[in-house]
Amino acid sequence: MPDLVQELADSLESEGQKTLEFFQAISPDQWTTQVYADGPAWKVHDLLAHFVEVEGSIPELIRGILAGGSGVREDFDIDRWNARHTGEMTKHNRDWLLAEFARRRAAAVATVRAMQPADLERRGRHPRLGETEIKHMLKLMYIHLQGHQRDIRKALKQTETSSL
Repeated sequence: MPDLVQELADSLESEGQKTLEFFQAISPDQWTTQVYADGPAWKVHDLLAHFVEVEGSIPELIRGILAGGSGVREDFDIDRWNARHTGEMTKHNRDWLLAEFARRRAAAVATVRAMQPADLERRGRHPRLGETEIKHMLKLMYIHLQGHQRDIRKALKQTETSSL
């Protein structure tokens, strides 16, 4: 049976590289493409800022759980968190965000590689998943980004089609 710690670390590492390559391939004029019309109405740049924020906050949450914490408060408001923290991150330019994403993802991978298999079973409260095991929080770190990347591809394709 493969070591789940290693598997999760490897997946985070490879998916992080794919995410960097995805954003590096986006042309300068596509960075202002509207991806979501509702909620915070994020553009491509805003989503990269969101990715960077998540790469810091979720590993911090996990480290807190490993240290004996319970995770986020029961009344945690993810939309308010995202509006504030992603909003702060959007002030940075693309190059800084890409470098920071790479740095934070590498730190997250290192955190996972230092875990023991039993750590993955520790439970805490995640902003979206609620009460769950750390292994599920880690899987969501890359699944979450894959979903947003799918939405970005769709928005870029629609923009490309409508401009023809």
